[in-house]
Amino acid sequence: MLTLVLCLFMNSVVATLFCIALNTLAGIIVWRKIVAAQPQQGIILLEPNQFRFEGSGRQIQGVISKQSRLLGQSVWLYINGFSKNYWLIISANSVDEQSYARLKRATLEAINYVAESK
Repeated sequence: MLTLVLCLFMNSVVATLFCIALNTLAGIIVWRKIVAAQPQQGIILLEPNQFRFEGSGRQIQGVISKQSRLLGQSVWLYINGFSKNYWLIISANSVDEQSYARLKRATLEAINYVAESK
């Protein structure tokens, strides 16, 4: 964002082109991270205190964190794994209605459990 603002105040054409190239590169990196967080197919296993996702070459296991969010028609899960933390975005259109309701309920329980334990 800073480079975009700097582009507006620079007079040199080369500097402006450099800023545009840098912003394009940043956009591509962010886009790839978002696409990686949205798997095309897989299986979600909800256990009492565990969350597991298997599919599309990824296996994620851990606990749903309080940083998870319900945004519109999607669930943004922040999974605290054993050695890594992961973002996983599940859209309501990608799963059946009952599974989406269970996932939302598990996410709300995880968020509220952390809030109640304080």
